[in-house]
Amino acid sequence: MNPSSAKEPLPPWWRQVEDAAQLVASQLNAAAARAARDGVYHPPPGSPAPRRRRQPGSLRHLAEVIRTHRLAPGASVDKDDVAAVLAGEPRRVSDPVVVVAVARASHLIAGAPFTDEDAGRLEVASAHVAALVDAARQADERAPRAVPVPRPEQDVAEPEIIDAYFTTRRPRRRRWTLIAAALGVLAIAGAATALVVLDREPEQPVADAECRLGATGADIIENTPQLFDDDAATRIDPVLDFDQMNGSARYARHDGRTYYWGRAGSDDHDPHAGGARVRWSTPGGRWRSCATPLARSERGYVHTPAVATTIGGQPVTVQICLWRDDPRRENCTVEISNGR
Repeated sequence: MNPSSAKEPLPPWWRQVEDAAQLVASQLNAAAARAARDGVYHPPPGSPAPRRRRQPGSLRHLAEVIRTHRLAPGASVDKDDVAAVLAGEPRRVSDPVVVVAVARASHLIAGAPFTDEDAGRLEVASAHVAALVDAARQADERAPRAVPVPRPEQDVAEPEIIDAYFTTRRPRRRRWTLIAAALGVLAIAGAATALVVLDREPEQPVADAECRLGATGADIIENTPQLFDDDAATRIDPVLDFDQMNGSARYARHDGRTYYWGRAGSDDHDPHAGGARVRWSTPGGRWRSCATPLARSERGYVHTPAVATTIGGQPVTVQICLWRDDPRRENCTVEISNGR
């Protein structure tokens, strides 16, 4: 059983696991918050100083400190592992090496003491979560009938962000279609024979249209950094970071309208080319794509145009993507439907 992905009510033994894991995570989040408040970002030894401001106590910063100071011996810890621990995922919280490493890194960044007794208490708490996980798995095997029967999924509206809600659709190619060809009836010697030909032809994926197709005036703002402040805007979680690329999707209001945009950057120690794009469409319309490339030499963030949540009186669905050129990879948010 994977309790973190289950939508049905958890059985009591898995609820105990969740409660214990969240208790550990709450302590770690308090330490990480202190690191963000009181700490200062220092690049890893041998790395050039970043040209843009880095947030102390971020997931990336915590992972860098863990690796630099070898706080997790025998384990490879990246920012995704740190995020999983801070989110209270039982599988990661039950690993005392990672749990203590995140705590030590947070205290180190904040300049706060972290004693062996502090580490010991976290190790005991982590071991307790691991024991509860083992017990819960055994309970699943012994008493499968005690596990609640999954209820049929119902349509539940996703949380709104200003005037937007998230769907679960991601980019996909159009499905292959079956095209029925000719039906002919041949009469030979008084007998009728029907011949049905079924041919499969792939429908070619339709490329996104150009950015401003169907938009006018201030529907799309090109000079995003001049009108919007990233720090004052609301960031959509999770971020779009992967490998050497980092970026995010954000939204804010301007002149009474809500706009969405994305930004892209690359690590200083291993820069890559890529970019960010915001895709948008009106109901039943084609997707349009507003892309901004990121050069390998660019050490700051580049921004996509900002797209309004309504265009031509119609609600707009947007999606923000971060891509890398070589090797090619793209990471996108889910589709965000507005004007509901």
